[in-house]
Amino acid sequence: MINLRNGVLSMLAAGTLAGCSSQSLTLGSNDPCTDLKAVVADYPSGFSDFRGKANQFNLLTIYAAKRELIEGHCEIWAWNQADAAYVCTANAPNVEVADARWEKADRAVSQCLGDSWQRQEQARTRDEDAAGHLVRYTRDGTPAVISIHSIIRKGGPRDRLSTSLYVGSPARVNELTQ
Repeated sequence: MINLRNGVLSMLAAGTLAGCSSQSLTLGSNDPCTDLKAVVADYPSGFSDFRGKANQFNLLTIYAAKRELIEGHCEIWAWNQADAAYVCTANAPNVEVADARWEKADRAVSQCLGDSWQRQEQARTRDEDAAGHLVRYTRDGTPAVISIHSIIRKGGPRDRLSTSLYVGSPARVNELTQ
């Protein structure tokens, strides 16, 4: 378990790779593997055990996550109480940091989940342009999908980069990570 924790922690601290110490992140859990499995197990209840303070919008309620895998970066999005997703997203200062976080998160999640989960990796595209990386984990009999995204949003004076961990509906994952 220590190796997994160190892997997740190094993923989160990858912001310092580019000399951007203000981009460092903090692990929000003493046992991220156990907490990830608990998040997945709580998907059928809409993550009710993890919901903190709510911000209500017309068709969506965003809850602060009571337990966060990445401190200060996790939320639960609930649509009319019919579907929900647990999402942790951290901005990155450059492509190297975003890619390093994605790779380390993928290794840590893969090690945590074990062989009973199927892994599928693909390139992300937006308007036929490269838009980062994506890996999805699925398991027969488990309604939630786990995915890790390295997201590049082009436009404006500079590209916007982030890394996201998503637990939720396979149908909704693409909408949230565009």
